[in-house]
Amino acid sequence: MGSLLLTSAALSGRHIALALLAVFGFFGLLLEHGNLGAQTIFPNISGLLSTEVNGHRSSVAGSEFWINFAPILAAAAPRCSKPEVTDDVPYFVRAPVPGSGFSERSVSVLNMEEKDVESMRRSHSWFVDQINDKAPTLEYEKGTRGIVTSAGGDYFPTLLVSLSFLRRTGSTLQVEVFLSNSEEYEEQMCEEVLPLLNAKCIILSDKIDESVLSFEIKHYQLKAFAMLFSSFEDILFLDADNFPVHPPEPLFTSEPFSSNRLVLWPDYWTPTFSPFFYTITGLERNSLEDRPTIEAGQVLVSKKHHAKTLLLAAYYNCYGDYYYRLMTQGGPGEGDKETFSSAALVLKAPLYTVDQATHPLGDRSGGALLQAHPTDDFESQSDEKVIIRPMFVHASWPPKLNAMRNIQGQRQWGSAENAADKFDGLDIEPVAWGYMVEMACKEGLEFRDWGNYNKTGLDVCGQTRRCFNDMFGREYAGEEEYSMWWAGRG
Repeated sequence: MGSLLLTSAALSGRHIALALLAVFGFFGLLLEHGNLGAQTIFPNISGLLSTEVNGHRSSVAGSEFWINFAPILAAAAPRCSKPEVTDDVPYFVRAPVPGSGFSERSVSVLNMEEKDVESMRRSHSWFVDQINDKAPTLEYEKGTRGIVTSAGGDYFPTLLVSLSFLRRTGSTLQVEVFLSNSEEYEEQMCEEVLPLLNAKCIILSDKIDESVLSFEIKHYQLKAFAMLFSSFEDILFLDADNFPVHPPEPLFTSEPFSSNRLVLWPDYWTPTFSPFFYTITGLERNSLEDRPTIEAGQVLVSKKHHAKTLLLAAYYNCYGDYYYRLMTQGGPGEGDKETFSSAALVLKAPLYTVDQATHPLGDRSGGALLQAHPTDDFESQSDEKVIIRPMFVHASWPPKLNAMRNIQGQRQWGSAENAADKFDGLDIEPVAWGYMVEMACKEGLEFRDWGNYNKTGLDVCGQTRRCFNDMFGREYAGEEEYSMWWAGRG
């Protein structure tokens, strides 16, 4: 059994009580569940932080929300073996008519003992009871709207392309860029470049380390926790490789967001949930089979109206080693993608899933996904004459839009004529590559990912210019439509 250490000198009586809630919750569940065997108390938690009072660092100051939520999250941790995939789960491209062709999807390729399923069911039920009874209050600035994303490492160059497209739409929404930890922090990006784009860096570990309970949040888990800690009341989360082609401000004031306060977009695939997931969560069996899977590169959500949904989604992501497998069974895109819709359905909270299927833009070698404008999609339900425009280009298929790593000799997003038809006459691909050339060739702009701030030695500029020439049959000339936000700045 894992050890539990408290440094009482560093904690007030109230904080000790909050931290011990996790311990009492654990022992209460222990009595209910029976013998836990050799499992640790908190499988994904490294233990409680000891704090040096004379070192001027308090582990309990800061977010009141997190101080209250962390013990509940810890106490409800799964205490059993992780599900094991025993075979490849069958999956198919989603049928064009929702609800058709899903009846055989609920198969299981996971290995879980009955006692482990029951243990997870009880932990899940306890957590839901806690957030339903008295959910910790999420912290945000009332009446605010903004964009939240995550980046760091080789995603910083990609993020700059996406932010350039965002500003090209005329959007002035503030952007919060979440980094997992201080190792991902780059001074030039966070202190010079991003502020010019009305964006700022936030280090998640600085916030979650304020609790006496220590969690490591990374990779797919970061999205849900970035939403929890964002300062905005209404959030459009965008992956760093995802950008809008229309200003996103109207999304917050129109349907379907104005009625549902949670809007999600579909993925290509049929669902591959394990039947164990229904047992653990209490959802009606096959209730998720008549829905599309989710492509969570964009999520539109209100923290005010969907606080409990975000708390439960954070629980699923915190223990993703368990829940990602239960939701996808090793199928396509395993990760955070199903956690938001599942949380809303478990809590019977309203949500709107865009009906218009996602479409490919180009091919699998450097292509992208197109996601529909949700207002057009909503209006098309009652008026079939409505033309559904693309709203987001998610350039998620590798290689990403990182000038050092993306080397191409021909177009990847289809013909100029196809692009003009989709994007109001704009050939969007050379715009993206124009941004990449500007970034690669701008003197003084460096990234740690580019040879540890040595793009000149790697000739990233020359390489990207050659790619532009090979792809579009002409030299990059710095035309007005391609100019970056820093054009003419020094």
